Amino acid sequence: MSNPVSHTGAARRPRDLRLDFFRGIAMFIILLAHTPGNTWTLWIPARFGFSDATEIFVFCSGMASALAFGAVFTQKSFALGSARIAFRVWQVYWAHIGIFLVTAIMLFAIDHYDLGNRAIPYIHGPYVVPLFEQTGEALIGLFTLTYVPGLFDILPMYLVILGMIPVIMLAHRVGGSALVFALMIGVWAMAQLAGYARVIGRLENPADWQLAIAEYGAALTWMNLPSFPWGDNTWFFNPFGWQLIFFTGFAFGMGWLPAPPVKRWLVILAAAYVLAIVPFAWFKIHGGQYLPSDLTLFGWSPHGWIDTTRDFIQPYWWKTWQGLGRFTHFLALGYLAWVAVGPGGVRLNEGYRAPGAVGPIGLAVAVAVIIAFLPHVLIAEVNAYAPGIEAWLLSIDWMGLTHVTEEGEHLLADPWQVGLYQLLFGVAALVLLWAATPPVWRQWLTRDAFLAAVPVIRKVGTQSLAVFMVSIPLARFNGWMMDVLERDLLTRTAVNLFGFAILIAVAYLVAWFKRQPWRDSARHASRGTAPAGAARPDQPGGSPVPAQRA
Repeated sequence: MSNPVSHTGAARRPRDLRLDFFRGIAMFIILLAHTPGNTWTLWIPARFGFSDATEIFVFCSGMASALAFGAVFTQKSFALGSARIAFRVWQVYWAHIGIFLVTAIMLFAIDHYDLGNRAIPYIHGPYVVPLFEQTGEALIGLFTLTYVPGLFDILPMYLVILGMIPVIMLAHRVGGSALVFALMIGVWAMAQLAGYARVIGRLENPADWQLAIAEYGAALTWMNLPSFPWGDNTWFFNPFGWQLIFFTGFAFGMGWLPAPPVKRWLVILAAAYVLAIVPFAWFKIHGGQYLPSDLTLFGWSPHGWIDTTRDFIQPYWWKTWQGLGRFTHFLALGYLAWVAVGPGGVRLNEGYRAPGAVGPIGLAVAVAVIIAFLPHVLIAEVNAYAPGIEAWLLSIDWMGLTHVTEEGEHLLADPWQVGLYQLLFGVAALVLLWAATPPVWRQWLTRDAFLAAVPVIRKVGTQSLAVFMVSIPLARFNGWMMDVLERDLLTRTAVNLFGFAILIAVAYLVAWFKRQPWRDSARHASRGTAPAGAARPDQPGGSPVPAQRA
């Protein structure tokens, strides 16, 4: 967030390593989130807060756009800057078309050749059925961006926001940062009203104040862009709402917003806000699994209050229109991440100091938890010798451990519904494992291993568009592999790691192509010189053939 794009100097300043690092992390999370039936998605940040990896991607894309395009506007001309944006929009547009067609054909082929689970029609996942049943209308909708089914909705939102950059640059030229921020907030507020007009109008018994807000938004429903030619569905990511987070990143990149100060009270405030959001975002809590619906404290139901409050503040955490709660949650989370990597991202170059050994009290608690919950982990073996223990544990289970099947209730939790007992057992096991790890190994994990991973993650973030393009069909391919190989812990782990490896390979391959190594040989040939390390005719062992013909 420092060293903004200036009006003088080089055309483009070096990329911020934090930008590519966090965007790379977002690419891995997006792959997990898009993979059908992937239990790893239960542990991505989106499950514990309102914002998710999409905010990371859009915010970082805003910063990257400032670095890539801002200097063209400020140092060249508004016309050239606009032309540069138009070219990028053109690239993203065809990337979107290509992703859709490749994914749709892959899903159709799985069904057509009966390669997957017969009970699952794969073309119904992101719903590409119209392309094969109403091809003409679907193609018109695809190319006019009026047919944007789920899974294919990020790039259309991105290219519309890209098209707003010239407007923002013109606003800054006319009225400075104040006009830019007024425009950003004004367009976002209009998108919220358009969302109210759409959502409130469908409620059975809306309140009078809700109808009043919806009435103001009735004239703005054009902002809810259509995503399906045969109905009234709209884009899942409304670009007029999401531009707020994009241009926040853009403003930091351009230097219109100063880097936030590192203050203890700000860190505490941000952390407190992130934690306060967890009960309203994590389905384990507001869904009544970790906080029983029948639990009352002095006549007050915590679960009932959380559930009611969550419904009441729904516009606050809207994803389609980028609700205020999502925006503020991302700012708080982003601030904590920004502080965690240190000034200028120094921790990404130096690593972290390993936490010390666990104290005796911590070890005692961990051992007690392990002993207390061991029957839950070995419940099958326990039942073989003492069936009554499971019945007793079931009678006191209120923390989400029970799994109901056709055969009855069992303490083996559904892998999609990991209970609180398993979480506590896992944390205790990690504490004991860390205590047993030699100090040298701890330091290796937090410094050497971390520093080895940083450049790989950054490479994925640097080539985020190409990586994202591959991740869309790859996510569906991974879901298909899980269906074919059967879903268990080992299979899910192998498939997810395979997906990560593909993203990394794509990033390095694209970076290699972008370097155009063949041009080095051509340049040397045109100058009559051999590439570095090649033998020259006037040297011992050199070939008599002229270098320009090599």
